[in-house]
Amino acid sequence: MRKSILKLAALMLIIGSMLSACGNKEPKDRTKYLPSITGNAGEVLVVINKGYWEGELGSKLREILAGEYPFLPQREPVFKLFNATPGGFTGSYLMHRNIVIVNVSPEIDTTGVRLSADAWAKPQIIVTVSATTPEEAGELIDNNRELIINSIEQAERDRLIANSTKYEDRDVRLAVTKNIGGSPYFPRGFTMKKNTPEFMWISQETTYVNQGILIFKFPYTDTAQLSPAYLKQKLHDLWQANVPGMRENSYMTFNKVIDPGFNTLKYNGMTMVEMRGLWEVENDYMGGPFVCHIFPDRNRENIIILNAFVYAPKYDKRKYLRQVESIIYSFKWQ
Repeated sequence: MRKSILKLAALMLIIGSMLSACGNKEPKDRTKYLPSITGNAGEVLVVINKGYWEGELGSKLREILAGEYPFLPQREPVFKLFNATPGGFTGSYLMHRNIVIVNVSPEIDTTGVRLSADAWAKPQIIVTVSATTPEEAGELIDNNRELIINSIEQAERDRLIANSTKYEDRDVRLAVTKNIGGSPYFPRGFTMKKNTPEFMWISQETTYVNQGILIFKFPYTDTAQLSPAYLKQKLHDLWQANVPGMRENSYMTFNKVIDPGFNTLKYNGMTMVEMRGLWEVENDYMGGPFVCHIFPDRNRENIIILNAFVYAPKYDKRKYLRQVESIIYSFKWQ
């Protein structure tokens, strides 16, 4: 499951084009009359026969969609699942945000996995698995596990990005753009904590939750600067120099037990390095998850690090990490 999440963005452009194609089959103004989606972020409704849900097919879906989310300090599932039978798939169930439908019948003419959007509500994602036998359905789920999980992950992210764009703090975005030539979209509530030519700190802080975006800029001289070994040491040095803890001689650093994971992403025409892991504070007891997007600027003069992190000691972290991760995914050059 960790490998599947780390490879998430490899299918983003394919998924986006498939969803766009699905939407183009309907009149352009059809979605204006659809109700808004229901359900909480991170929930998936699985529509499947009860016997199949309690058997091998259900186990496969739970393995894919409810496995352990990577690089969190406590175990949390990727998605929270609940089940409805085909006969019970009516009313408010139709308006759920994320739906996986498993149709098994010998009368099915076209088998496969299909993505569709906004069938009964908006913005909605529906993954439909159609098969003539349970064995065939299981094979389809196995062969398309990355497509299934990544399409739902992208739909969740798109909703967060749309909210950030609609309700953005424009002043923060313009300040970041002035510094590095582009910026994510920051929703209202995120404020500039520090602003220097090489380092910016934007955060939203409540009594028990701190969601932050750290932005680093440093000269780009060689492709070796994008290697995992270099980036891990560089980020450690940047954290130590710029992100102090509450106690004397304390600063942000890497978790000493779990090494960060690295992946190459291609998203919205940009190629970047993703670093994902756990942070803690040297000489203190704070910590949490983080994710970085790392890439050269357009003139290839500097390397930019967009570093999203969460500190939420009283709560599960998955929801808060998805929120700040969606912010760095919204980055655009101006």
